Amino acid sequence: MKRGLVCIVLALGALLLWGSWLAWRARSNLVTLNVRNMDVRKVVSKIQWQTWERIIVNNDVSGNVTLNVRKVPLEEVLHIVAMQTSSRWTALYPLYSTGKSAVDFKKAVRGDMPPSESGWTNLFTAPAWRRGNTGGFANNARAGNNLVSAQIEGKDLGFATLALSRFTQAQVVAEDGAEGFINLRLEQVPFTEAVAQVARKAHRKWDLFYTLQPLRQIFTSAGVTNMSGPIPMSQPLSPDERTAAREREFQAQLATMTPPEREAAEKQRQLMEELTALPPAERQQRLQQMAGANAGAQESSALQRMQDRLKNLTPEQRVERDRARLEKQKRQTQ
Repeated sequence: MKRGLVCIVLALGALLLWGSWLAWRARSNLVTLNVRNMDVRKVVSKIQWQTWERIIVNNDVSGNVTLNVRKVPLEEVLHIVAMQTSSRWTALYPLYSTGKSAVDFKKAVRGDMPPSESGWTNLFTAPAWRRGNTGGFANNARAGNNLVSAQIEGKDLGFATLALSRFTQAQVVAEDGAEGFINLRLEQVPFTEAVAQVARKAHRKWDLFYTLQPLRQIFTSAGVTNMSGPIPMSQPLSPDERTAAREREFQAQLATMTPPEREAAEKQRQLMEELTALPPAERQQRLQQMAGANAGAQESSALQRMQDRLKNLTPEQRVERDRARLEKQKRQTQ
């Protein structure tokens, strides 16, 4: 009897330790996985089981994935998966009011529901840095460690979500009709805490999902278009409206910058204004001088992207990608 009791206690202890280890690994968002030529959705399912995160794969994303990683952060693994499936990954933070709204959000991200019917048109009218552009001031140190400093005073909810969404690979989006008057001062707080504070001020719940979306997919309020280039709008903006929109985006960037970053951004803006005011010939000469000065950095960036592709694509995938590129060039010359 005692021996049986001891066995039960030991078994329960082992299960408890195993569960604790799984919970720690999930909280750490570390992935250990070794698969070859496995369908992307099966790979994502395995990643979800390990991290306890929700990952929404758009209906237009497909392909096989080869991975051999051990205790690698989720974001790095999603980057590899995205490269092998010609997609892009993003962390989405929806601000919603009801369970139905949350369900519709997932349907819209997956592509099961037209944006115009989902109540989430805000998700599909994002500025350039929220469509996979990780350059410029969005790519900074705080984005890497998920800490946010922000000064948002007397701004609407759209401005606040715009400011937070400048961080690399993150998009905070409110459901249609959500409003709020945001006063917020944050100093090096976790990104999730920043989202939570904005959600509270807007009287909304919030959540976190990761998603894989096609590289060439462009979202509009009317639907989804597989094309590159600017997002078409139902009614073109006037010059004054475009200027106001650019100014709003710039101020949203400044709201989550440190003083040195704000100074650098202001200098860059002043430089662009000076270039715009120059005569065409002088402007072209100045741009050529700047391009020459930045050539080394651009070459280094291109080399890094090439190394990234070589590292994260299998030989078969590289061959297939090169074949597709050659066929495209052939069609263009015909």
